[in-house]
Amino acid sequence: MPVSFLSAEQRSRYGVFNAVPDIAQLGAFFHLDADDRRRAMAANGARNQLGWSVQLGTARFLNCFLDDPEDVPAAVVD
Repeated sequence: MPVSFLSAEQRSRYGVFNAVPDIAQLGAFFHLDADDRRRAMAANGARNQLGWSVQLGTARFLNCFLDDPEDVPAAVVD
């Protein structure tokens, strides 16, 4: 995605968690409905299921994927 029109500060803040999401944001972006849970459970192993779920919520919240999928706040994983 082209980001050349953004300032340096905006570029540094794009596509990362700049703060821990609050309760309302966690509920809105990271809550998994029955269909989401079914898809997550299709992944092999608990680690992949958690990873799939976190990636889905991150894509919803940031509108992109993280460069390092493990770079999420603990509140998101919890």
